[in-house]
Amino acid sequence: MGGLHVKYFFWLLMCLIIATSAEASERLARNLAFHAKVSASSEETRAIAAIDGDHNSFWQSAGSVGDHWISIDLGKEYTIDQVVITRSGGIQNLDISVWKNGNWQKVFSGDAKNPLLAFAPVSTQKVKISSLNGKQVQIYEIQIFEHEPMPVFVNQVGYDSYKHKGFTAPRASDGSTFTLVGKEDEKVYFTGTITSNKGDFSAFRPTDVREYVIQVQDGGFKSQSVPFTIAPNIMALVSYPAAMDFMVDVRCWFGDARNYNPTDQSADCPHLGVAWRDSHQFSFEIPSLLNMYFANPAAFSVDRMPPQGSYLGLRHELPPNTPEIVRLIYWAVDIYLRGEVNHTLLKQQLAWFVYAYPWLEEYIPRSVYEEARDYVFGIWGNDQINRWQWHDIDHHGNLFEIYTHYGTGKGQLPPGHNIIPNLMMYEVAKREGRNDAERYFKVAFDQTKWIIDQIDWNDPATTKGQRQGEHVTLTSLVYFLSQYPKSHPKGLMEKIESWARVALSRSDNMWDYRKYSDEKWVIPGIFTEGQFSNVPTGFNEPGNIAGFPAPALAAASVINNEMLKNRMEVLAVSHIDHVFGRNPTGRHFCFDALIDFPGADLGWFQEYLGGAGLLQQARGVLDGSPKETTYPYNPQAGDPGHTEGWVTFNTAWNTALAYAASYDTKIQVFDAQFGKEIRSIRKGQPIGIQLTAPLDFDVNMDENAYIYVYSGREVLKIELQETNASGTVFRGILSTENLNAKSIKCSYGMAWHEKFKIIQIR
Repeated sequence: MGGLHVKYFFWLLMCLIIATSAEASERLARNLAFHAKVSASSEETRAIAAIDGDHNSFWQSAGSVGDHWISIDLGKEYTIDQVVITRSGGIQNLDISVWKNGNWQKVFSGDAKNPLLAFAPVSTQKVKISSLNGKQVQIYEIQIFEHEPMPVFVNQVGYDSYKHKGFTAPRASDGSTFTLVGKEDEKVYFTGTITSNKGDFSAFRPTDVREYVIQVQDGGFKSQSVPFTIAPNIMALVSYPAAMDFMVDVRCWFGDARNYNPTDQSADCPHLGVAWRDSHQFSFEIPSLLNMYFANPAAFSVDRMPPQGSYLGLRHELPPNTPEIVRLIYWAVDIYLRGEVNHTLLKQQLAWFVYAYPWLEEYIPRSVYEEARDYVFGIWGNDQINRWQWHDIDHHGNLFEIYTHYGTGKGQLPPGHNIIPNLMMYEVAKREGRNDAERYFKVAFDQTKWIIDQIDWNDPATTKGQRQGEHVTLTSLVYFLSQYPKSHPKGLMEKIESWARVALSRSDNMWDYRKYSDEKWVIPGIFTEGQFSNVPTGFNEPGNIAGFPAPALAAASVINNEMLKNRMEVLAVSHIDHVFGRNPTGRHFCFDALIDFPGADLGWFQEYLGGAGLLQQARGVLDGSPKETTYPYNPQAGDPGHTEGWVTFNTAWNTALAYAASYDTKIQVFDAQFGKEIRSIRKGQPIGIQLTAPLDFDVNMDENAYIYVYSGREVLKIELQETNASGTVFRGILSTENLNAKSIKCSYGMAWHEKFKIIQIR
């Protein structure tokens, strides 16, 4: 696949146009503490460790109980309004003081629970942080930020060349001017005006790859964004490895299942999971991985993503050419089968595997399929649920029944969670010659009809209120509509479109961000009835935001209203932008973003240490998201709210990446000169095949892709060549001289994500 796998290209891209993570920190002038002068009341470990950009080093004071302080000299006077302490220990209460008129003046006093400490803008050269009456103090990292009278928020990493490109300037006036400027050459490439605190430069579609900044001019103020890159499929390029890294890193037993020993009371994974730590039963791991692989299989070949994880203790060793993503799927299947999972949602995951097996049999032994097939058919109607229940709600496990209730904001049972699994069991039953196939179809049909008749999308409990599980509902409805165009329930298309209209109605704001309701931005409650269920700041919801492109693009793929379709496309992009820094905090959702996402400039405020998942050393964690008090734009809110990564957040993001790839993928067939598209040919006539897909992983060289051509019983794998070094179009010529069928199918992707063209041979 071009001979340069994606890990190497990340390094190259960082060297050429993004720079190393330390350089990225340095160029953020707003983090004034980085490598400033520092002194402390005492040093058991050096004070400079608190400003070195390394979240693993720390300043530690002397061991005495009492007052301790650390002082930072910024080198010159700045107007500041925020201090962030990413992690500390021993502090109960603290003061922040600034050097003003020859004296220390206090600007903040409070507890140290929150990492973001905000205060009124003040001009100073020195900042002192004092711990009062505390124990020995540890501070890992201090960040000090300059007051921004007119900030500009962008996707810190960058924008795909051919998609929506927007930014937010929350304090800019309507009609103020913005320019898109080359970071290195300072040339103006695009000019526009700001409306409702937003700027749009989607019309700019460069054919090369470089870094830019947005500059905004409003009256006497001029401001500038952090640098970002515009390149073909840059979001896939940066996101795929981080997504796979996460799924590799957070597995139970860190990939060593040799001592796996589940009981009736325990899944054996000591951290609330079955195959992934802290995954719970509603993380939909296998569906998310199958979606990613089936939508864009060439992206996950061993050439692009060499396997990196350990897979010890599994019953079968897979072939060397098995993609890592397939290894992860088998990891789950083997453990689920040995653990005899019987939870409603876990046995549904096995249904996905059983249905998908024909596309995986090159790598996974048939005996695994047969075991899974027999097991899942045997327990499908079993009502008993006696283990694997964390934060669950009361429900039956009989998947032949209709579910007329759904989960809370924790995300346990999204409406329609059983639709796709029953449709898949229907297909497997037909494939296996069983006489009960129609029973599975009827359940899916009746469940879908119940949603059409009973679910009110205006009730946020059915949409954003499902938190990270919302994508399950809409993708299930679209799956039914697209895979069974002549036999789905009446009104299904209208129901999907009505969801899109409600989502759109709640997205008219400066962030192009879908709110929880007309009144609230963030989901206020996640618990079951009778429990304390609301907090003023709202709950941590990175999975809902990162996962939103899945339902948005699933809906856009089938609805006919062009305005609505286009807006879903915009919202799909803007929500990923939200994850990557275009949000009221200006931070990427990942605490270690500068390491895990090349090109990011500022990661989340903190990470959760310990916990059920032990995720602090894992890569690609989506740690936190802005809370209610920060919207629409309130940088003085101070409290970023609860922060904690979760497998269930990342699997929602996986699914969003899959639907984004599927939406962007297209197969076209042309004459041999690529002059015009064709539907039929004379036998022996060569044809030009064109694939458009997010497969450009090296902007400096032409890469290869492939498609499959089905001609009767013959299957040909056809290699395609990238049309230019930085693009998403791949082309190849196929001779039909030796093809004896009356038609051929040109195909990329698999099963429900397959994109194809059928050409008649005369």
